[in-house]
Amino acid sequence: MKKLAIGAAAATAVTIALAATGYAQNTQAPGYMIANYTIKDDAGYQKYMEEAGPLAPKYGGKIIVFNLNATAVEGQPKKVIAIAEFPSLADAQRFYNSPEYTAARKFRVASTEGTVVITEGFVPPQP
Repeated sequence: MKKLAIGAAAATAVTIALAATGYAQNTQAPGYMIANYTIKDDAGYQKYMEEAGPLAPKYGGKIIVFNLNATAVEGQPKKVIAIAEFPSLADAQRFYNSPEYTAARKFRVASTEGTVVITEGFVPPQP
């Protein structure tokens, strides 16, 4: 009986260790760049869109939300909401700080008023 209990405890410990290892290896939180702004200069903003539009995929990103007239349900957010998703926070930061996006960003900064946030996404704990 004692050997059976020890064997069961060892099997449980191995299962927990494997699950923990698998969780650490298979779950990486995505990174997000979230922009909320109002366009002040249409021509300048168009230049930003031309320059920045094709860049996210080069860094593993994709635009998952882009709305020029988002509806506020609380608070006083700006009209435009844009969210780009990247494989990781590091990828989102690499995109934002890349020479290509840095060059394009100057057009957005000059033609809009608002905020941009880079954040890590949520990965729920695995059972």
